[in-house]
Amino acid sequence: MDAEQIDRLRRLNPAWKLLRAQNAPLILSFLGRYFIEENHGATAASTLAGALDDELYGLNDQAVSLGEPAPYPKDPTDYLEDWA
Repeated sequence: MDAEQIDRLRRLNPAWKLLRAQNAPLILSFLGRYFIEENHGATAASTLAGALDDELYGLNDQAVSLGEPAPYPKDPTDYLEDWA
């Protein structure tokens, strides 16, 4: 594989795009825990949004308790739509 092919992958491959996303740590940790560690299969969007809402609440609450702004202010469904 040459440099041009790798650069094309870097720009176009969904996995590379995910790794470059600003909220990649949230995406990877949440989806990894939900689908791999907790072994959930196919899940309704509303159920997934509820699980993500719990995750966001915990992360935002922790930040606010430390005097920091909430790092994830958007609605969980907005994050899911961004990731889809």
